[in-house]
Amino acid sequence: MSTTSKIKLGIGLLLICFTTSLFAQTVPKDDMASSLYEVYKEKGVKEALKSYEKNNVNKNYEGLAEPLNVLAYRLMQEDNDLKGAETLFLAQIEEYPEEANPYDSYSDVLLEMDKKDEAVKYIEKSLAIAEKTNHEENDLIIEAGKAKKAILQNKDKQLNFLVGNWDNETKIFQNGEEVNNSKSSNNISFDTGGSIMIVDHDDGNDKPCCKRVMVYNPVDDNFDVAFMNRNQPNGINNSTMSLKEIEPDHYEMIERYTNNEDEMVEVKHDIMKKADQVEWITYNSSDSGWEKVRTMNLKKKE
Repeated sequence: MSTTSKIKLGIGLLLICFTTSLFAQTVPKDDMASSLYEVYKEKGVKEALKSYEKNNVNKNYEGLAEPLNVLAYRLMQEDNDLKGAETLFLAQIEEYPEEANPYDSYSDVLLEMDKKDEAVKYIEKSLAIAEKTNHEENDLIIEAGKAKKAILQNKDKQLNFLVGNWDNETKIFQNGEEVNNSKSSNNISFDTGGSIMIVDHDDGNDKPCCKRVMVYNPVDDNFDVAFMNRNQPNGINNSTMSLKEIEPDHYEMIERYTNNEDEMVEVKHDIMKKADQVEWITYNSSDSGWEKVRTMNLKKKE
């Protein structure tokens, strides 16, 4: 089972936990999903499905608490029966083709089967339905779907070309003129388990000065950033960074944060990736447009 698949199943199980809480007051203790599970254990998934079709008198869609939905996830979690779960999810899609969650649930078992491309299609189908229909759980389905899709597309790893040890030559500009330059170093690492990039900055004397922690947010498709500077008493500065690829090896990142005057500030980062080098130009927003304030020439250490 791949790490990505485990993440997807975890999201699916999170939906089930949410369902348990949401419907705790309305679903009987001895509910249909439990009865169907007993049939499954004795006679298999096909007989459990026949029992459902025969005994399901409530034709109203019950969202995440649908018996086939709950049963299928149980088969995935407790019995590792992916084919059985697939059968149930497909039956749920056939029964409720206009609902979002059956498609999202089916994408989870496809991911467990390592059928990534097919899973993405069902995630997109689920999102398209959820965004135009009104059900209580659809906000959760949208968040889960966007998160799965973003992580499957490796959006959390878009900046992984920065991982490594770098020499950093920095130049500071005011009104278009260079006013200062310095040399330092950066050590950049990536935690695959948490989609977290950590940037450790050293000063020109190889002494630690500051740290930047970037956590990918798949729902908003941006990075939540915390910057800590030991030479400044202001504590942690928080911002968000939205990244887009302009062309191969050329990225633009818009950083947003609130300053001490409670004003929203935007900063643009223009990033060019080369062989063992990165050119990073930073611009501040001004009344006349973007004003260059800093350049960083990063060269990877041998």
